[in-house]
Amino acid sequence: MEWTITTFLLANFILIIASILQMATGVSVGMIIVPFLAMISYTLIPVPIAFASLTLTVMMAYKGREHIDVENIPQVSVGMLAGIFAALYIFKNSDVAHLGIIFATFILVSVFISLKVKSFQLSRGITYGGGFVAGLMGAVAAVGGQILAMIFQNHPLESIKSTLAFLYTIFTLVMLVLFYLFGEFSYAQLVSGFYLMPGFIAGYMVAPNFTKYFNPKYTKSVVLGMATLGALALIIKGFLV
Repeated sequence: MEWTITTFLLANFILIIASILQMATGVSVGMIIVPFLAMISYTLIPVPIAFASLTLTVMMAYKGREHIDVENIPQVSVGMLAGIFAALYIFKNSDVAHLGIIFATFILVSVFISLKVKSFQLSRGITYGGGFVAGLMGAVAAVGGQILAMIFQNHPLESIKSTLAFLYTIFTLVMLVLFYLFGEFSYAQLVSGFYLMPGFIAGYMVAPNFTKYFNPKYTKSVVLGMATLGALALIIKGFLV
């Protein structure tokens, strides 16, 4: 895509708001980021946004390193790796014109899971299977974070935030390497990733000034509502194009 001052400011404003919401609630707000950035350009999903998000996930993982759940990370990571390969297959066999609808579908699935799946006990099936779904959705539409949040939902909030940040850091690095090897990570996408980094950095810096005013329960409802509206708008756009 061709970057302008307007698209740069708009994209980074979206990321600042999303970063604040993520820091406040621990809920992955890729569901918000994806539909609005996809309206700017499909090329921003998933590689540039995943690359740019490293600035946020690395800082969050380091800050909460003492709260990371190291026991379940290996199983989830194996599942996520398999999900990345499944996502590569989808990209290799999908028409670009249908990407918006694909993104929107994964967003709506993520919203549905957030609303319907309330509680369960961790098991090998959950960690491997959930990791696969998170890897697939994360590599296709950058919305795997909500699946990871579901897996670790019974953990304390600090553990959820730090564990998810660590997993997504590892996942993103592996995904970028594999996408590059399979020809799905271009120089233009790398440049777009750098253009998106200021939004994540600014959001992380200013979030502490705002998070104390958020009620996680109500904020989550707002996030899911915005994600649903954004996904529906993407579907409409996909059918009109």
